[in-house]
Amino acid sequence: MQEVAGAIAGERNYTKLQGATGPLVYPAGFVWIFGLLWQATDGGQNIRLAQYVFLAIYVATQALLVAMYRRARVPPALVGLLVLSRRLHSIYVLRLFNDCVAMAFAYVAVLAMCDRRWMKWSGLLLSAGIAVKMNVVLMLPGAAFLWWRTGGWRLTLAQAVAVVGSQVAVAVPFIYEYPAEYVTRAFDLGRQFDFTWTVNWRFVGVSVFESPQWALALVATHAALLATLGLILWPRLSGSTAWTIVKHGCLSSCHRARTAPSTEEVLSVVFSANFVGVVCARSLHYQFYAWYFHTLPFLLHASRLPLLAQLGVWVAIEYAWNIYPSTVSSSVLLAAAHAVLLAATMRAMALLRPKRKSQ
Repeated sequence: MQEVAGAIAGERNYTKLQGATGPLVYPAGFVWIFGLLWQATDGGQNIRLAQYVFLAIYVATQALLVAMYRRARVPPALVGLLVLSRRLHSIYVLRLFNDCVAMAFAYVAVLAMCDRRWMKWSGLLLSAGIAVKMNVVLMLPGAAFLWWRTGGWRLTLAQAVAVVGSQVAVAVPFIYEYPAEYVTRAFDLGRQFDFTWTVNWRFVGVSVFESPQWALALVATHAALLATLGLILWPRLSGSTAWTIVKHGCLSSCHRARTAPSTEEVLSVVFSANFVGVVCARSLHYQFYAWYFHTLPFLLHASRLPLLAQLGVWVAIEYAWNIYPSTVSSSVLLAAAHAVLLAATMRAMALLRPKRKSQ
């Protein structure tokens, strides 16, 4: 919260905003939300009150996921995993990371996508999450696919305008005076991560971790996985093809899909888009577990692995995230568990019988 003190005092140059942990590198939504928290907690002194706020965010997030998983018919044995993570409790109630706030907005957006009447608000809700932390962008490819499939180019364009427009609106005080400083600091795509804190790539070594070739390989893998999902696997969830979805979205003056995406389709598309981003992330720090922990029960269910194997993958992931500092073996275990879950989930999509019935 120290990082927002300067903005509250009137500083609008993002390069001059920093705290004890380093410079401010989050979009303006973070500034306004944590600015309110800063003021409510007497300049960050009333830690107990801040913990209660994050406890409420934790409970609300759990409630959102339980509601979605009930609609998606996820087995109770997997839903129960939502409350069992020691690391997640630390992220929410002890560390008070902004990742928790960003993901709360993201999950509200996903819930909105599950209902055709509310899908038109999903872009704005996703943008609220992006304005707090940029990792929510990982969900955008899946969201864009669902917007196009449901409402064609009109809905997709409307959501794109909502996302971009709201990002500009929330940052007006900074963009008006120091636009370049804001954009380069709040949306720094070339930031070098510290090998000290990596959880997922400890085993590759510092020289590989910091090399541009490794970064390029991860970007290329991410792009290839998204292309496979978007062009082959996601269309199968609605019993269609990529060409049919693209054609209907482009040619129809007022495109409207015959069937709205089911909850299962929405979660499969958005959560898999998010997960491939996590798997291909340049680095995962401990608080980044919040980016995808809540999606694991559904991804495990969607993988169609035997229940014991699903639980084994979850235990491996949870164990790896609780090793501090990370080790070569813990990062290998995490990468392997991610690979197994991703491969099983994509294979299950490829073999899934088309589901045409709207929920």
